[in-house]
Amino acid sequence: MAPDRRNLILDSAITVIARTGVRGLRVEVVAAEAGVAVSLIYYYFGSRKGLVRATLDHANERAADAAPSGVRATLLAELDEAARETSAVWGEIQASAVFDPDLREQVREATDAWVALVAGAIAAEAPAVDAQAAAERLTALVDGLSNRWLAGSLDRERARALLDAAIDQELA
Repeated sequence: MAPDRRNLILDSAITVIARTGVRGLRVEVVAAEAGVAVSLIYYYFGSRKGLVRATLDHANERAADAAPSGVRATLLAELDEAARETSAVWGEIQASAVFDPDLREQVREATDAWVALVAGAIAAEAPAVDAQAAAERLTALVDGLSNRWLAGSLDRERARALLDAAIDQELA
């Protein structure tokens, strides 16, 4: 039962961060969203900072579990409506890491894992390509396009078209 409650809290934290940002995250709001006592959040995560860190891990796990196979499908999935919440969480926590040195290592590790996943797919599909470099460029592009899409400065279909063209260029 405990893992279900923990995941419920983390799913609720994703929803709250996607709605209000990391700076707007309040433990009391997450507790209300999850329908649990505030004390249960502190029991599982120790602090607000612990909750934020665990939420990043949970968002990454959710994204990895939902990721389709193949370079193109994996990258384009990041610009799907279904990924909106996890993309918002990733962008928010990444931005917070600029000002919070405690988050930087975790963000770096998550970024490295994301790049490695994409590099592995590139190596399998296009062995003549420098998979690591291509993965770094493409994941950085996805991050930027996702931020613009979420901020409303770029239409989702335009973002997907730009990414699709970049994938073609990288894999050529």
